[in-house]
Amino acid sequence: MTVQLRKNADTLAATDAVPVDLAGFAIKGGVALGSIILTARGEVAVEDLRVGDRIITRERGMATLRAITTVTSPACTIRADSLGLARPERDITVAADQHVAIRDWRADALFGVQSALVPAARLADGKQIAVFGETLAYQLNLGAPLTIYANGLETPTGRTEKDLIDLTADI
Repeated sequence: MTVQLRKNADTLAATDAVPVDLAGFAIKGGVALGSIILTARGEVAVEDLRVGDRIITRERGMATLRAITTVTSPACTIRADSLGLARPERDITVAADQHVAIRDWRADALFGVQSALVPAARLADGKQIAVFGETLAYQLNLGAPLTIYANGLETPTGRTEKDLIDLTADI
């Protein structure tokens, strides 16, 4: 069951949890065949992941992979180092609506924030980041929206939003 938290976590009681109907909310994004994901057993190609694998996440350390789905999606390739040193470490293809984290001058210059999650296609310049054709995108379900590392790039999973997300808005 998915719940929506309506109170501060310090005062949350079990009776305050409200079930949320996710019907009509499609998970966005995904990473393409050959993307390397950081796991408890080391670097693993996304196509070799299995339900039950422990994936390294930014927010929780390890999270257990609950499900893997594939979708055909418009593709966006991000070249190595195009979002900063080793960001990503090697070229990566993602779904065009896959959010990527930007935490440097780009976030400020493009969106006026310190850090943001941005759909990859919104960063396309046609050279370092380019939208093209379609790809088979792997979507990883970790039970909650979490950030994984794919080819060294912070790659949020389990998100349903389609636009820019200001990561500093809650600070």
